Amino acid sequence: MALNNLFTKERREKHFFPTYSKQAETAQIAAKYLMELVKSDDPEERKLLTRMIKKQETTGDELLREFYFELNEAFITPFDREDMNALAMDLDKFLDFINHSAKTILMYNPKKIDKQIKEIIDNIHEDATIMIEIFGMLDDIGKNHQAINDLCQKVTLIEHAVDDIYGDYISYLFSNEKDEIELLKSKEIAQVVEDTTDRAKDVTTTVKSLIIKES
Repeated sequence: MALNNLFTKERREKHFFPTYSKQAETAQIAAKYLMELVKSDDPEERKLLTRMIKKQETTGDELLREFYFELNEAFITPFDREDMNALAMDLDKFLDFINHSAKTILMYNPKKIDKQIKEIIDNIHEDATIMIEIFGMLDDIGKNHQAINDLCQKVTLIEHAVDDIYGDYISYLFSNEKDEIELLKSKEIAQVVEDTTDRAKDVTTTVKSLIIKES
C-alpha cells in the first residue's frame, strides 16, 4: 500500500498542468479580444485586435511545442500519454478557431455584426473562462472530479444554447437579409463562431473521459 501511495504521489508531481493552464489562459485572452473586435466599428481597431489574437495563437503554438517536449522527456506522466496529447491538441484547436473567427470577420468585413454573432462570441469567452477553472483543478482530479464534471456540463449547456442561437439566426437571415452578399457573409461568420463552441466542447469531452478513467 505504501509503495502504491508513493507511486501515485510521484505521478501527480509531474509538471504538465501549468502548460495546460497557460493554454487555457491564452484562449481566454484571445476570446476577450474577439469580443472587443465585434463591438468595434473601426476597421483599424479590428485589424489591430485581429493581430493581437494572432499573437495569442502563436503563443499557443509555442506552448504546444513546449508540451510535446515535456511529454517526450517524461518517464512518468500524470495520465495516459495519448489522453494528455489529445487534451493539449483540443485546447490548441479551440484557440485556432478563435483566431479563425477573427480572420473570417476581418476578411468578410460585414456592414454590420448582428447581436446573435456577438452573443455566440460572448459564449466563447465564457467557455474559455470555464476552462481556466477546469485546468486549475486538474492536478488533483480525484479530489476535484465532481467540480470538474460540473464545469464540463456548463460547457455542454453553452454548446446547446449556441446551437439554438445559430439555428434561429440562420432562419432570421434568410427571412430578413435582402442583400445576398451580406447574407452569405453573416452566414459564414456565424458558422465559424458556432464551430468554435464545438471545439470548446471537444476539450471538455476529453476531460470527462479522463475523469472516468481516473475515478
